[in-house]
Amino acid sequence: MNYDLIWINGMPRSGTSWLSQIIASSEEVNFKMAPLFSHQFKDKVDENSSKDQWVNFFDEVFITKDFFINQEERKNKGEFMNFQKLKNQKFLCVKDVRYHEVIPTLLNHFGEIKIIHIVRNPCATIYSWMNTKKEFKVNENTTENEWLTGKTRKINKSEYWGFNDWVSLTKHYLILQKKYRKNVYLVSYEDLVDNTNAEVNKLFEFCDIKANEQTQEFLRLSHEKHDENDYSVFKNVSQVKSKWKENLDSEIANQIIQTCKNEGLEFYLK
Repeated sequence: MNYDLIWINGMPRSGTSWLSQIIASSEEVNFKMAPLFSHQFKDKVDENSSKDQWVNFFDEVFITKDFFINQEERKNKGEFMNFQKLKNQKFLCVKDVRYHEVIPTLLNHFGEIKIIHIVRNPCATIYSWMNTKKEFKVNENTTENEWLTGKTRKINKSEYWGFNDWVSLTKHYLILQKKYRKNVYLVSYEDLVDNTNAEVNKLFEFCDIKANEQTQEFLRLSHEKHDENDYSVFKNVSQVKSKWKENLDSEIANQIIQTCKNEGLEFYLK
């Protein structure tokens, strides 16, 4: 491997796509979307795979031209930017909202890997999920507690949905951050919105990435443009950040807030 590894993750609807495109804006970064979820590499490695198996996987991902993994459709639609890249890129950056169970394995296998986990106010996360039709799937098996359990979406162990998973994953990554301080970085979505330049500088320093004009242009456009598409990274982020306050069911919001306080996670109620 002649590149360094960056793995970006978070709960669905937490701002992982926006964060990933901030990192991808560096000309040094080779960005790949959810290869373990792709047809080409579906479940090719897991938490029990050896280091050699993971190295082979990353080497194949680094050079793949797969349409999904490279997000060509979203670039063509204008949902993502098409960044200029160096001929020899120094970083492989993978983004995924699934497969959190592989992270301890990656930390054991790769001493220099950087894991960036984004945490969004759970009220905003759950509200965004419940209002994204392709994500919050309602059928005859859906119960009124779907927002809490995410049961309908959990077709295998690698799926993480619902507020219960938000709690367990946030606590899990806080523990990992304490154990692997040079490898694991938790970033607050709300901090990234409110203090974008300062937070991006911290992220780039953590990963040892160089920013350039592309980064600044993307940050400017991602704040100024607003695309109603649920999957676009161009949003009025200040408005999106607080939209849940007027629209999320008050009983759900109150239950989320009280649970966060009980679990010592009130820091993320921003």
